[in-house]
Amino acid sequence: MRIATLPLLMFMLLVVARESAYTKEVDLGEGFKIKNGREAVVREKKLWILFKSVSNDSRCATGATCVWEGNAAIEIEVSKKNAPTVATLSIWLGQKESGYEGFKIKVIALSPYPKLDVPIDPKDYEVTVVVTKDE
Repeated sequence: MRIATLPLLMFMLLVVARESAYTKEVDLGEGFKIKNGREAVVREKKLWILFKSVSNDSRCATGATCVWEGNAAIEIEVSKKNAPTVATLSIWLGQKESGYEGFKIKVIALSPYPKLDVPIDPKDYEVTVVVTKDE
C-alpha cells in the first residue's frame, strides 16, 4: 500500500512545483506582467489568465522610418473554474480590453519593443495587464 502512494505523492509534488513555477499570483486592480506561455491567477477571485501568443506585431521598429506606429495583438485565455474563453487584445488599435464574468482585462503594454532587423523570439514576449471589476 505504501509503494502505491509514493508515486501519487511524487506526482502531486511535481504538479505543485510546476504550478508555482509557471503561475503568478496577482492582485485585482494592479498591473502585472506575464511572459508568453505563462499564466497568472487573481488572488481570492480564482480568475486565471494565460498569455497564449502574439498574433500580430507590426509596431514600427526602432531604427526604421514608418508612416504610422503600427500595432500588436495578443491572445489571452481567461477562465474561472471550467469556462475558458479566448480574447484577442490590441496594444494601440482595436480592442484593448475584454470582459469576462464581471471582470475587465485590459492590456497596457507589450515588450520587448521591435528593433530593425532583430527578430523577437516568441518566448521573450511579455505583456502587462490589469484586471478590474466590471462596473
